[in-house]
Amino acid sequence: MRNGLSLKWVISGSFLLLIAVVLLIYSLLLPEYSVRGLLYTASAMMEEEAQYFARHYNKDPTTPPPHNYFYTSVIGKEALPGKVRQLLDTPPSLSFGAVQVFGDLDSDDDDEGRAILAQPLADGKTLYMYDVDHDQEEGGEVETPLSDAYLDRELHGVIFISLAVFIPALIIIALLVWWLVRPLGRLSQWSSTLKDPDTVAGERPNFSFKEFNMLADALAQSMQQVQAASLREGRLLRYTSHELRTPLAVLKANIELLTLQSGGALPPPLQRIERSVLNMQRIAETLLWMSRELPEALPEEPIDMSGLVNELIQEQRYLIGTRDIELTLDISTTPCRLPLTACRIVVGNFLRNALQYADDGTIEIHFDYPRLRILNRIREAKQIEPSSDYGYGLGLELMRQLCARLGWRIDVLVEEQRFSVTLDFDASPTEEAPPADPGEESA
Repeated sequence: MRNGLSLKWVISGSFLLLIAVVLLIYSLLLPEYSVRGLLYTASAMMEEEAQYFARHYNKDPTTPPPHNYFYTSVIGKEALPGKVRQLLDTPPSLSFGAVQVFGDLDSDDDDEGRAILAQPLADGKTLYMYDVDHDQEEGGEVETPLSDAYLDRELHGVIFISLAVFIPALIIIALLVWWLVRPLGRLSQWSSTLKDPDTVAGERPNFSFKEFNMLADALAQSMQQVQAASLREGRLLRYTSHELRTPLAVLKANIELLTLQSGGALPPPLQRIERSVLNMQRIAETLLWMSRELPEALPEEPIDMSGLVNELIQEQRYLIGTRDIELTLDISTTPCRLPLTACRIVVGNFLRNALQYADDGTIEIHFDYPRLRILNRIREAKQIEPSSDYGYGLGLELMRQLCARLGWRIDVLVEEQRFSVTLDFDASPTEEAPPADPGEESA
């Protein structure tokens, strides 16, 4: 299957997501730390001014408390404005050295926060220094275009830095992905050629990374084992087929001799032997044909499907036994050209399965080229002995492989104790037979 996630997009997306998260965190923390930096600067100025005042106050108690545009100061808590005095009774939200922040500095209401410094004096009094809120004054806070331009410039600087980080990172990620994915693509292309034994036996390409090379070695070793097993299987089929032909020919010749000696009529036991020998001959021929790596096309000839089906039914009618089974035939007389031996084996196995495992009732056989369909009732699942071959002489898997070689397709359906097999003689040829469904067992 070719469906799934692309490795290059997974790697690219992961790195880009990581960079985006880093930039987001950076953008969120930058204003926070900028404010902290401003507060730290203001704290240092207030603390320095307070200590300077304390040193002069010790020499001259009449020294006035420091006062400027940004902050003012008073001596004694009673001299503080009421709102500021109330803030001192609450826990501070921030601390910068000797300066403590009370309340919320970002608040726009009258209860906004204040930065307050308490500096002890030599006479036991305390100097309270706090920032001035000019928004509450008449005319409001003075706006400075120069300061606004500075802030805009800093904001554009932050955006520029973010882009300066993101764009090179994007280029680096693209190069990194190309560097990682390129040998992986070569590995994928090389693995698709492993069906060729020469490729497996040849020298393995270098895929740049140790892990990719180890994977390539494992793939090559696995393919060598599969090809060796396939060769052994092919040799076994050819050897078995060749070896079976001689004893089968001997059996067939002796049965013909017995037929002549008996006046042309064999007893039932020998008739069954004769049918079995004929079936085994066809199977051996089919296995020999399948064992060839590039088998030649089987010769096609006109087939009377009605006559063939009736002949096969007569050969295998003994499988019905004492069961009450009725055969219903609906077979088109449309002429068709098919490989006779293969057709006889496949259709014969279908019928063998139906006659051997059908429950009492009707076996329906329908044929309208290119489809043959057989339907029959089956016993309850608990009464069925598991079997992997459906009663087929070749077994279901070999039947699928044979049909795949011929360009035929088998469809098996079991539904509500109703068993149906459909053979399509005009399906698209495939290289390999589809795997058998584990649920397809004895009918």
